[in-house]
Amino acid sequence: MTDSAPAQRPLPTWDQVVALRDFIHARAYDAAAPTIRLDGEPPHAPGSALARVAEVNGALYEVTSHLCSRLYAELVTGRPGSGAEVSWEAFITIAASWREDPELPAWVHEVLPVKPF
Repeated sequence: MTDSAPAQRPLPTWDQVVALRDFIHARAYDAAAPTIRLDGEPPHAPGSALARVAEVNGALYEVTSHLCSRLYAELVTGRPGSGAEVSWEAFITIAASWREDPELPAWVHEVLPVKPF
């Protein structure tokens, strides 16, 4: 009996990475809108719900930006490797949170992980 490697999703195109990045960043921005302060407004109280929402959204933005940077760097070589595969899997896992969103690009549904339940 031979072990077979799990089926891998095909890597995205540059334009697909951009489209999915923009979608996720737009959702993060929408969620963070209540936390945006105008010039001169005091910061949110440390540990408050608004401060935590801002922190989580900032982290999501940074993680997706980092994954996209890794994907871009690999895709531009013309010979993307395991770094691209791992970054793409992580990026798609994040996108799965919006699988029911009607604005999620249609092609994303074809590469989303199977819903656990």
